[in-house]
Amino acid sequence: MKIGMPQLFEYDELEKNFKLAKRLGLDFIELNLNFASCREALEKNKVLDLVNKYQVETTLHFFDEADFGSYQEVVDAYLSYFDNYARLGKDFIKQINIHLNPGPVVTIAGIKHYVYEKEYDQYIARLIKNLKEAKDICDKYGINLVIENVEYMPAYTKRAYKDLFDNGFRFCYDIGHDHLSDDLLLSIIKETHLPFDEFHFHDAKERNKCHLSLKTGTLNLPLYKRLAESNNAYVVLEVKQEKDVIDSIKTFKKL
Repeated sequence: MKIGMPQLFEYDELEKNFKLAKRLGLDFIELNLNFASCREALEKNKVLDLVNKYQVETTLHFFDEADFGSYQEVVDAYLSYFDNYARLGKDFIKQINIHLNPGPVVTIAGIKHYVYEKEYDQYIARLIKNLKEAKDICDKYGINLVIENVEYMPAYTKRAYKDLFDNGFRFCYDIGHDHLSDDLLLSIIKETHLPFDEFHFHDAKERNKCHLSLKTGTLNLPLYKRLAESNNAYVVLEVKQEKDVIDSIKTFKKL
């Protein structure tokens, strides 16, 4: 098991993340393509120098909004970006994380209806095809691909996870997101031994608060730590500011 931190929103310079990770004895940083500083550092070939200087590994979080179950013209654009950044990171990125997005929603009389649920067969065929293309790209560059659960996952995604598992995909378990989804993924684990190569580890409470510093929410953190250990996973302490990273690494080690 390896322990890391996310690229922090409060830092304008990528190197500050490496300095903090090194000071805290962390194994890796999850770079975030949503941040311009990440994209610029990759495009200007600056990341490998930081990896070598600080001896800290990297993973990569792909664009949050990227939906690989969407229509082909949209996904083709994301696959082009995906290939570009995987190529730029082939010498130092260990794995890339993609969200399993729930897709477009139609609200009728205050109730959300998911287009992908109504058109499930077409949706899952597109999703598997496009994720296989993303995996082929990762394989080409020696990078692992993981698929992450998002906040408030609808019930139909339980079926999608089983179909993805049957097609050989690997996963990232965001424990706070799952809490907001009424532990949907935890219920799947009881039926299917999903392979988790990454955990996003943070606390959560109620139905609208996550990415909290460890021990400030209500999650059964020792349970999830045991799961991460049993999967020998990369564990991102996915709190979003320096103070919470410092507090959470201390707490994590005591769990």
